[in-house]
Amino acid sequence: MNPLKTFFYSLKKSLFEPKYYKEIAKTNFWFSYKYLLFLLFIFVFFRSLTVGALYLKNRPHIKPGIDKFMNYAQTFYPKELELRMRNNQLSTNVKEPYIFDLKRDTKDFAPGSRHLLIIDTKGSIENYPNYDTYVLATKNAVVYPSKARNSDIEQTSVFYFRDLKQDFTMNKNVYNDFLKLIKPYTNRALLLIDSFVLAGLFLFLVFGSLFWASSVMFGLLFLTFFTWIVNLIFKKKYSYGALFKIGMHAVTWPIIISETLNYLGFVIPGVYAIIFFIFIFVILFS
Repeated sequence: MNPLKTFFYSLKKSLFEPKYYKEIAKTNFWFSYKYLLFLLFIFVFFRSLTVGALYLKNRPHIKPGIDKFMNYAQTFYPKELELRMRNNQLSTNVKEPYIFDLKRDTKDFAPGSRHLLIIDTKGSIENYPNYDTYVLATKNAVVYPSKARNSDIEQTSVFYFRDLKQDFTMNKNVYNDFLKLIKPYTNRALLLIDSFVLAGLFLFLVFGSLFWASSVMFGLLFLTFFTWIVNLIFKKKYSYGALFKIGMHAVTWPIIISETLNYLGFVIPGVYAIIFFIFIFVILFS
């Protein structure tokens, strides 16, 4: 019997014939492991199909989205702004404090509206809370949020320009040269994303199945322990190892039912363990 027929034969027996588990108790461990791994591989495969279908649905919107972003990026950097870093100190050619927002129509402090970036080389990082901005750049450092909840900044970090090793100048021309450098890659972005998604789905199939099988087996260590206690009480004479192999097949119903409930949007705490113990007791006392 080929491996695929063997799997479906074992699947049918594991679902509907409790007496089959007497054979499982005597089989090789790796037989049960391969059964469990392929069972989970099937579920991961269908999950991958769902993700793939969602990607194909949204794929036509990716290239227009990239083009829209690049068009916005061309107008993002202000024409008048030049940043100069000399001897680890920042300077500008504009009137400060200078407000840098995603929208160019903000020319002054707007009460109740936090700005993206404010440059004030005469300011101090200690006054950061008074600027009503996410990022503050001063002459010697830049302050930015390291922990935030919604629009509330709970914690900040500071980067000091003394850690920079080179001087540089940033202006509209330098920014445009950078855009020209990356633009050829945006034309191939869809191909790169397709390759990334395909590789990701393949890795998800392989490692997702292995990781899921490992987590199921880890949980079985504890589920089998309680089963073993019941086995001792009622003198069923199964070893812990035999019960563990039985459990690797007995999780079939719990996995199918819990995955079906999750797909339908029903969350029932403990349903996996409850179904497992019901079925394992049917097996023990069949």
